[in-house]
Amino acid sequence: MMANISMNLTSNVTSEEEDDDELFGLRTIIPLGITIAIVIIVAIVGNLLTIAVFFKDRKLRTAYNIYIVNLAVTDLLLGCISMPFYAVYTLRTHLWPFGYHFCKAYMVIDFTLCLEAVVVMIILSLDRLLLLKLGPQYMYKETNTVACVKIAISWVISFLLYSPAIIGWDIWTGEDTNAPGDCDVQFAYDFSFTMSTAVIEFGIPFICLSVLNLIIYLEIRKRIRHKDDVKVIPKNQPPGIQATSSSANYPGNDGPRQQYAGESASNKAMDAKRIRSIRSQTKAAKSLGLLVIVFAATWAPYTIATIIISACETCVNDDLYEFLNWLLWTKAALNPFLYAYNSQRFRKHFIAFFLCSKKRNRIHTETTMRT
Repeated sequence: MMANISMNLTSNVTSEEEDDDELFGLRTIIPLGITIAIVIIVAIVGNLLTIAVFFKDRKLRTAYNIYIVNLAVTDLLLGCISMPFYAVYTLRTHLWPFGYHFCKAYMVIDFTLCLEAVVVMIILSLDRLLLLKLGPQYMYKETNTVACVKIAISWVISFLLYSPAIIGWDIWTGEDTNAPGDCDVQFAYDFSFTMSTAVIEFGIPFICLSVLNLIIYLEIRKRIRHKDDVKVIPKNQPPGIQATSSSANYPGNDGPRQQYAGESASNKAMDAKRIRSIRSQTKAAKSLGLLVIVFAATWAPYTIATIIISACETCVNDDLYEFLNWLLWTKAALNPFLYAYNSQRFRKHFIAFFLCSKKRNRIHTETTMRT
């Protein structure tokens, strides 16, 4: 009798503990699931809108914006493929229900997309530097066809860095490092390979991006200083004629006043064009700088954690690692806001889209009420 009572008490305590665990799980899973769903929806809608705006507005079809749209396509695929399947894995407490072969296919897609986003950042920085160095020749040398070729090459590079190892690592080594129901790359705990790929994937690109953006910044500063230095008043300039950046090349007593007036107007137009060009380049450099900052802030923690785990499996908490993984992917949701913030044309189309959506909803509501 006492044994039965003891067993019943134990059973009740165990049942209560299970209920508490389940309740705690629900308290965690529900807000986590809502947060993940918001990130996925924003990433998909924002990048779809970016792509649609590019094809709608012909003036946006430049080489630079082709790279931006390629980045938007990459982020869209992350939102449609990488995030939803990994959300299931995360919410099921690291249980992969889709099988061994789909795990490999998923890892190939995810790693390729993530690396492509890094390669595009380097291409964007090189493009801005070429714009500064080539000047008017930029439009003739960096055509849309050249941009498409660069993008094609970047996808090949992104695929080749990780995909062979993801597909064949366990075949080459004869060992499956994944536990049943888990999905991870087989080389996750190989320090040498992980360190090498981390340097290639993040270390070298980050150094390249920092150097390229520093060169861009210094080049723009040099142009601004040059613009300010050349605005001097010529010694013999006739009265009533405003100083321009090129007026110092012409002596004040050479030719009639009308010639000076014509040259002054022409030089003023050139100055205005030069100022607009510098402003445009400065704005483009700032927008690129923001993209690089977001890239570094979202990628660096994940990369460092990956290196640590490859050397010490238990040194990084599983939940922290999952958070850093999702932090990396939030870049896909943030980038469309950066495009709208940095580009007036993108921003105008985005606002028009949301205003039209509100207007359609208002008309539908009024029609329903009248009906």
